[in-house]
Amino acid sequence: MQEFEIHPINNNQSILPQTLKNNFAFVFSSSQKYLITNCNNYFIKAFEGGFFLINKLSGIVYFYGHKESVNSFSSYNIIFNKTIHLLNFTKNDPIRNIFTKFPAYFAMISKNNNVYLFSKKNEQKGLLPKEKFENEKVVQIACGGVHVLFLTENNNLFGAGNSVDGSLSIDSYGIDTDIVKCDTSMIGGKKIKEIDVSYNCSFILTVDGDLFATGSCSFGVSGQPQDIRSCKKFTKIKSNVEKIIAGYFFVALKTFENEYFIFGYNNCNQFGQVKSNLMESDKIYGTNTKLKTFNVNDIDQLQCGGYHSMIVNKNQNIYISGNGFGNSIISGNHKGYTKIEMTKIIKNWENCKQDFNFKLETGFDFILIYSERKKNYFNFINAYKIADITFNFSN
Repeated sequence: MQEFEIHPINNNQSILPQTLKNNFAFVFSSSQKYLITNCNNYFIKAFEGGFFLINKLSGIVYFYGHKESVNSFSSYNIIFNKTIHLLNFTKNDPIRNIFTKFPAYFAMISKNNNVYLFSKKNEQKGLLPKEKFENEKVVQIACGGVHVLFLTENNNLFGAGNSVDGSLSIDSYGIDTDIVKCDTSMIGGKKIKEIDVSYNCSFILTVDGDLFATGSCSFGVSGQPQDIRSCKKFTKIKSNVEKIIAGYFFVALKTFENEYFIFGYNNCNQFGQVKSNLMESDKIYGTNTKLKTFNVNDIDQLQCGGYHSMIVNKNQNIYISGNGFGNSIISGNHKGYTKIEMTKIIKNWENCKQDFNFKLETGFDFILIYSERKKNYFNFINAYKIADITFNFSN
């Protein structure tokens, strides 16, 4: 039985804080806004055209979205309940995680280590045979605009989709490549910590902080120092990297020294980097340009989407720069990081920040803001002894 509730948000609607005693989430898209309440028992993943709710205990998945997105599951048994759809196959194969970012693909890993891939571009939909991954357990998936990466627990990388620009690091270059093993010999056997993708570029981050890229170099998105067409194999572009955050055609890096570097397309002021004159390039090449439009010591989380980036600061305020979807809450093309006025939705938003921390996920055409209730620990420093009690048990 589902406990969550989905509330479409009108432009002039304001939610009363007493309805938000449990964890909640907001999903913004270019045309719709939703508040999801009573979702303590669910993970939420937004997607172009809708969002998923994964029951943490059972692994059953509910999907909320428009007809085109629902059609992605056309070969599966879906139970319809108004606009909430139960993915019936997840009853027998409970889902552990869902991966989404751009409109072309989304993927799932089940608790039984099965991998599902759904695509809007071809007929490659549903359960993938484990033999495709040499029977290795897939632990991470990254869904790009034209391709998908799969990382296994044995440190092997597999991919599918468009490899014309080298995004799969293979010798053959096809538009619709079946699942293949990617060439990662350039990383020298180092343990892979994280994989990420832009629209048509792939990234590998190793545990010791080396960052490698392959694929399209358009708009500087590959981190190369000059404008070349593409990299066909993984190439080292930066060291000492703790975190990679890839957007559609732009990327941010966080180093172990808490520095942030940015590169790629800057046509919508994605990082608040406003051109000083009309002759200045819209592209940021190389990996040596620092983020200077926000106090990096005040960043709790940074995320990159389609043509925007977002920041949650240490005080749990939320900021956006770039294309803000043009709705009444997140509007305009921001030339610099602009604070999102969440009080337009929740009257006592400042009070909510005392009880919850907030996390971001964002992609091409969605923004997900979800709460995590703060843990209250007993303060032993302010505790006082009020009595000495002795028990004497004698015959």
